[in-house]
Amino acid sequence: MRIRQIAIIILLIEMTFTQVDAQWKHIGKDLKLKETIPITELTEHPEKYFNRDVKIEGIIASVCTNEGCFIEVVSKDGKGEGIVVNFPELIYKFSTDCAGYEVVVEGMFYQKIYPESRVLHWQGHSFRKGMKVPEFSLINRIHAKAVSIGEEKAIVSEVAEIVPASVDRINLDVMEFEAEGFGSDKKWLSPGDSTEKHSSGNYREIIYCLDGTITVIKDGVLPITLVSGEMTYIPPETKHEIKNLSDKPAVYLFVFSRKIELEKKTHEH
Repeated sequence: MRIRQIAIIILLIEMTFTQVDAQWKHIGKDLKLKETIPITELTEHPEKYFNRDVKIEGIIASVCTNEGCFIEVVSKDGKGEGIVVNFPELIYKFSTDCAGYEVVVEGMFYQKIYPESRVLHWQGHSFRKGMKVPEFSLINRIHAKAVSIGEEKAIVSEVAEIVPASVDRINLDVMEFEAEGFGSDKKWLSPGDSTEKHSSGNYREIIYCLDGTITVIKDGVLPITLVSGEMTYIPPETKHEIKNLSDKPAVYLFVFSRKIELEKKTHEH
């Protein structure tokens, strides 16, 4: 009799967990990481996690109300900075009314300095409404691989002010940079790692190998392997990915700029 009671209890527990799991709307790949990193830990010690895959839990403070391009996730206790989350290439989008729900996110963490125009654009779509936007802002980001959104809303505390950033000296080991029409990032690839395949879109890119070797794969041409001191050019609207096929870590820098829009003029003598 006692064994039967224990079996029933175990079954009820399993059913409860199944119901809880079913309450989450899942987007992207399966959640894989076991450790959850507190959002405050990421934002206070970015050097430990920059360009690394992390798992966070929090509350959606805001969502892009235009197309669902991004969400901003804050700690459940409402302390510290939030993190703007989106999927690369916008292969997945969020519901435009998901603000206030609990969420679990896995993806690559980074920080980036953005110009006023970009942050104002986000603000027009719900990001920290009414807050002062500096000339340059430091924004915490995650390129998501997996997102699970809960069914029940939670209380969203008041989010922090937008953090102003100096552009006099930028440490590319802990942040990236973007201005009007151009920017620069530094990336690390462990042996066997690769970036997500993506398009250069409306931008031109230069990829410069700083250390180790990287293989750049562009649509329509043979792969190119770069060693330290070598670079390659990525034209606009070109899908590409970068791989580390070696057994040693690799580091590369890429600089991007908006493509030149040539005006059509009548030829004059």
